[in-house]
Amino acid sequence: MASTSKMKSVVGDEALEDEELERFNDFTLASSWERFISDIEAVCRQWMADGPKNLLEKGAIGLGSSKNLYKVKSELKYAMKSYITEYFFETNNNGKMADWNDTLHDVQLCFGVKDFLVIAPQSASGVILDTPESSKLLSAVAIALSNCSSMWPAFVPVHDPSRKAYIGIQNMGTVFTRRFEADHISSQVPVKLMHLEGLYELFVSKFAYSTMDPSAHAFQVRFKLKLTYETLAHDDDDSTQQIEDEVSESVESPLAENHTRSQWDDDCPWSEWYSAEDPVKGFELIAIWTEAIVESSLEMAELENASPHDAENWIISPRVSRTV
Repeated sequence: MASTSKMKSVVGDEALEDEELERFNDFTLASSWERFISDIEAVCRQWMADGPKNLLEKGAIGLGSSKNLYKVKSELKYAMKSYITEYFFETNNNGKMADWNDTLHDVQLCFGVKDFLVIAPQSASGVILDTPESSKLLSAVAIALSNCSSMWPAFVPVHDPSRKAYIGIQNMGTVFTRRFEADHISSQVPVKLMHLEGLYELFVSKFAYSTMDPSAHAFQVRFKLKLTYETLAHDDDDSTQQIEDEVSESVESPLAENHTRSQWDDDCPWSEWYSAEDPVKGFELIAIWTEAIVESSLEMAELENASPHDAENWIISPRVSRTV
């Protein structure tokens, strides 16, 4: 019995050694591309193992005014170039995306993600202007995340920095992957893209597998909508410059001294001894539809004309004078 147990122990040790040898990765003949993927994978595995709590203890950087979004970064090299891989994560892990506000990252505003990766060249612009390079870089990250069995979405900034444009990919844990594409046009926007109907048609046209007319297919598009409304400027504000011009032209006239602008508190009790400019110049209303599903451009056109009363969430704030 003893010899049998010893033999089993020896066999077990040999099996363990074989298993360890099988896990050994020999990069002697690996290409620089394979080593780059391996480096990304190693960094991602370390971040996944640490988790948000340990990453905070190791000095994760808080972003701006956001009290919930942090990032860690690592420098990688490939083909004589340096790249920065950044992992953005939230400490509030309730699975829900926060409402749109100024504290969110551009990627969060565009795609509604919480935890994500961004990889970019270490350069002055921080974006990739070459299309083949961006596609290859995104493929490397996708392979590394797939090897880690991670479902983090990964993004690469492209084009001019002012456009805040990104392309991205996400492993869905199946044979399917999710693709991301965002662009920001601040000037010379085509009229068609100023309307939800045009944006819907642009989105549907991105389905590469469809070789036929997209209008002949039924697509269910789920999206989030934010519309901003502002009150018009007060008549007194519009006429301020006109009054000043009239006073300057008639400075020699004795009537010019009596040409004063009425204030918002003229009828208030304190107006005899104190008067001030109205600090509130107007109000801004943000109406948010947290989730909407449409199947045609016609539905998008109808939604564009929807009343803000139908929105699920409202955010109202005053526009305060700069002098306050």
